[in-house]
Amino acid sequence: MKESREGKKGAFVTITACVVLFFLVVPQIILLIQSFTAEDYLMFPPQAFGIRWYAFIFTDPEWREALGTSLIVASISTPVALLLGTMAALALDRGPPAGRKFLRGALLSPMLLPHVVLGMALYRVLLPIRLDDTIPGFVGAHLLLCVPYVVVTVGASLESFDRRFEEAAQSLGASPFSAFVHIVLPIIRPGIFAGAIFSFITSFDEFIVTYFLATRNFTIPIKIFSSLSYQLEPSIAAVSGLTLVLTAVLSGLLITRGGYGRTGQA
Repeated sequence: MKESREGKKGAFVTITACVVLFFLVVPQIILLIQSFTAEDYLMFPPQAFGIRWYAFIFTDPEWREALGTSLIVASISTPVALLLGTMAALALDRGPPAGRKFLRGALLSPMLLPHVVLGMALYRVLLPIRLDDTIPGFVGAHLLLCVPYVVVTVGASLESFDRRFEEAAQSLGASPFSAFVHIVLPIIRPGIFAGAIFSFITSFDEFIVTYFLATRNFTIPIKIFSSLSYQLEPSIAAVSGLTLVLTAVLSGLLITRGGYGRTGQA
């Protein structure tokens, strides 16, 4: 009787997981297949396949400029967010307990606040100093969204870090800086790597906050939205497919490197 109930429970969990996986993955697979159409319009399944629209987005000046802007902003935001987020996580982990909960809540608040509110607030701040519609303005806005992810991932690594390793290194003559570089950083490396992946994906895919700031300089999400306002071209599916592949590769790296980090730590 007990085995029968366990079997039914396992079947229910398996069916639920398959339904959720189907709901999440199938639309992305359909979009990816449509991105390889060789025709002038979108339909599923395509009547002819090719890389025509992928070639188009790399040769069209507007798409190429938007892709370059997104890559530049994400490439600058990611290392700066790593630096700021790691310093903030260390301060929360090793700073005085008083006010720690308040500071953690303040640092993570951009993850909880509606991005429309953040976008409007940033617009009011950056417009008077003429940083709206500029790369530095986009980077500053994206940092607001990326730093909390680094605080969370590095903070989780620091919580599981055994401080006795660092204390042992210092007792053997290592300076605090040397112990941090050679002991702490390698152990919390999976958290730092995860923070980098989340930061890059967040910056590259960000739309709402950037929409408030962009006027002439478009990122890829803004360019997709702008193109959708006129017509649904296959180039949008190609850009979306490219974004899906990039996100999948980074997610695969995150899973692979996370597994490596746990193994190395063990």
